[in-house]
Amino acid sequence: MLQVDGKQRLLKSGETSPEGVRLLEANSSFARVKVDGRVQKLTLDAPVAARYAEAARTEVRLVADSRGHFSTDAWVNGRRVPVMVDTGATSIALNYPTAQRLGLNLDNARAVRVATANGIARAYQVTLSSVTVGGIKLHNIDATVHADNFPHITLLGNSFLSRVDMEQQRGMLILRARN
Repeated sequence: MLQVDGKQRLLKSGETSPEGVRLLEANSSFARVKVDGRVQKLTLDAPVAARYAEAARTEVRLVADSRGHFSTDAWVNGRRVPVMVDTGATSIALNYPTAQRLGLNLDNARAVRVATANGIARAYQVTLSSVTVGGIKLHNIDATVHADNFPHITLLGNSFLSRVDMEQQRGMLILRARN
């Protein structure tokens, strides 16, 4: 999956996007592309833009894994966090170690009880300054921090999802910013 001129393109090795970006090879560490006659090596955390064009509505396309889950990386308060889309979660749900890594201050957070797949759990309500998925950036997003190691992956819940448009198409989940 490459983002080209604000549009996500699903390419196989040897294919060329409508914008003229050819995917030469890709693996779990990097992708090698050819743009305007130049070969570039792209890593997962180093996006490269040959040209920039403003998209009408920012769109993110997520491909389902073998279990049908949609996972990606989000940027929470400017730090990368692996997330899994969970339409059954009221808010973004983080475990305590992730909250510590993000530097979230729980001293003044309101303690709450939440219903999870594992039963009732203790958690803390917080507001995240920003959450970015692909090119979609939202501010002041409610989240819960669980007092233990659950959930193992951060859940991208409805406090984020209810503020974007969602559509499923051919095994992909498309998130669109509301402009």
